[in-house]
Amino acid sequence: MLREIPFGESMPYILQTVPTDSQILFGLLGIALLLLVIWFFSDWMKRYAEKKEKELEELEETGELY
Repeated sequence: MLREIPFGESMPYILQTVPTDSQILFGLLGIALLLLVIWFFSDWMKRYAEKKEKELEELEETGELY
């Protein structure tokens, strides 16, 4: 038995169609690319931090650090 929806109340969204194979593959490709970007960014940040730490150590050794 279907319930009548009062005026002004919205229906909850129910997916009416099944995604096609190409939509599924496109979604998985998007997720994979996002994970790859995150991985490259974290790797770059790690190398950048190591470089800055090395520069800081050199400044401490030469006494140029205030």
